[in-house]
Amino acid sequence: MNTILETGISLVLIFFIFSIITYVIQELIAVNLKYRSKMLWKSMLQLFDGEKLEGRIKLMQALPSDNTDNTKTFYNHPQILSLKKDLQSKKLPSYIPAANFALAVMNMIAANAPANKDKNYVTQSTTFEDIKAGLETFVNSGGNLYAVLKNLVDTSTTIQDLQQKIEDWFNNYMKRVSAWYESHVVVSVRIIAVALTLIFNINVIRLTKKIYNDSAVRSSLVAMAERIVDKPDAVTQYYTSGFKTISANIDSIYQLQLDADTTAEGKKRILAEKAIVLDSLAANYTQKNSIAMRSLVNQLDSTGLPLGWKNDSLAMQVNGKPGSDKIINILLMLLGWIIGACCISMGAPFWFDMLNKLINVRRTVS
Repeated sequence: MNTILETGISLVLIFFIFSIITYVIQELIAVNLKYRSKMLWKSMLQLFDGEKLEGRIKLMQALPSDNTDNTKTFYNHPQILSLKKDLQSKKLPSYIPAANFALAVMNMIAANAPANKDKNYVTQSTTFEDIKAGLETFVNSGGNLYAVLKNLVDTSTTIQDLQQKIEDWFNNYMKRVSAWYESHVVVSVRIIAVALTLIFNINVIRLTKKIYNDSAVRSSLVAMAERIVDKPDAVTQYYTSGFKTISANIDSIYQLQLDADTTAEGKKRILAEKAIVLDSLAANYTQKNSIAMRSLVNQLDSTGLPLGWKNDSLAMQVNGKPGSDKIINILLMLLGWIIGACCISMGAPFWFDMLNKLINVRRTVS
């Protein structure tokens, strides 16, 4: 009974570790290829200009340039420009605070009021009456922003009330965008899982036999699993504290400084400082997580687990035991890889929860 349980714990540990590595690689891709900022732009494009962006492949494509007038106006508003690393940068922000969104949208709508058509309205205070007047002439361009704002304006009595409602609505909208983002990256997660399975030769059938029959390897893996369960923060931090959280915190800190400094020179200095900090954090994030991946793999390798392709591993899997059928061996190898890739793509939180349960069972029956 203990042998079977310990074999299960060992396999779950392997899936958990490589699920973390999959997540880290996905995060590094997202940070360096600006996936989150692209997703944010496209979600705003749907809201402001009604652009339909269906299919997961859209996340990797270039940003559309047609029918984007309202979206461009929104991104060029000072409240949104202040979120960029610097005013000249073409890089889009990957996070927009609800307050910035609400203030920018209210100002944009108020600028459409007939009395403000010939003014640079972004430099003036927004009034509730201007918003109601501007909403009547706002060109919707196919998005659903008008319907949302019309409902919020009709149910508000003051501009402060309206701003709070817009912020609450935007926060809920961002939750849907986050879910949309996750559905878009699921394909890349599966591709990464397949790649890791082949690179590290994670043939689950072969590994199960090795772990079950080798008590030393099994004991080392179980000991590693217990250390992780006892001190989870050492590993869970790599899939719970993404770069989005880090950059959002930095945006919030520097937004307070931008709001406090009303001079053009001051804002330029603050944005330049913010750019340096974000670039440094991105570099540190990449380095830290690259080191973490190597460390996790080294810990698994130190247990004696047969990972990778050393010692003619492929030939051994294909030939199998003397007298065995090579075709069956190849099919079993492919099946082992498929199981491995599928398990890894299920995600670190799932496997960590499973690891906790199995360790608790083992400690209870011991």
